[in-house]
Amino acid sequence: MNSEPGKKLPNKKIIRSAKFEAKEQFTKSALENLKTEKERIVNSLKKSGEID
Repeated sequence: MNSEPGKKLPNKKIIRSAKFEAKEQFTKSALENLKTEKERIVNSLKKSGEID
């Protein structure tokens, strides 16, 4: 067997940081989508006279 070193893996802290940032971006995006959807629903209900 040859003893060539394989690909060097990134530091675990870097991986965790990237995963955290991805989750944070997803969470912010999901929150923005929910806010937008809520506004659309409220506006629709106002137009139909369901709420004031």
